[in-house]
Amino acid sequence: MKPILITAFLFLFSYPFISSGQSYIAHYREADHIKADTLIDTKTGVRFIIDKDRIFVKAIDKGGKQLWKTDPAVDNKLMEYRFKRPVIVYFQFQKSQNSGIEAIGVGYNNSQFGYLDKKTGKFQFEGQD
Repeated sequence: MKPILITAFLFLFSYPFISSGQSYIAHYREADHIKADTLIDTKTGVRFIIDKDRIFVKAIDKGGKQLWKTDPAVDNKLMEYRFKRPVIVYFQFQKSQNSGIEAIGVGYNNSQFGYLDKKTGKFQFEGQD
């Protein structure tokens, strides 16, 4: 009976190391917290719109002219983390934690986050959890 228990014990604890020879990386996915696809700056009338695929953000002025368009992850060369192609799951006005400027908070489903400058669309990466 003891040899069977010892064999079973060794198999169970060595299985992750001999099963495939590959590492496992968790694929935790943040929940979608987007309440609106369009944010409107009441002072300037500029609309900030996120596309249906949750990748691009663009700013449109009162006259319908596009001021800027960005894919924050690609344009700012965010390192791959948990997913090859993260999507935006948080999109709302907020103040930047570092500079205190009015901005658009952006969070990805892979837990990376930052903010977009409302005037330029420049993304400031703040970190990842």
